[in-house]
Amino acid sequence: MRNTLSDSEVREKFAEIAGHVRLAGARFAIEKDGETVAGLVPPSDLDVLEALEDRLDLLDALDALTDYRMNGGVDLKDLKADLDL
Repeated sequence: MRNTLSDSEVREKFAEIAGHVRLAGARFAIEKDGETVAGLVPPSDLDVLEALEDRLDLLDALDALTDYRMNGGVDLKDLKADLDL
């Protein structure tokens, strides 16, 4: 079950909420007008998210390198022409 707080609740009780995040590992979705606009997560969760993002970036780079090796590249002059630069 997701812990959901309004943005006004977060403003009023930030120190208390941050303590729950830090000490208990709680996660909170912050809503404004019924829409989730942000989240509060423990630092360990943030570390995992950043590591995952780095891993996905690496996989994208490896895919691009493989494509380049298999299909060749594009001449810079042609690329600039295609982009109207």
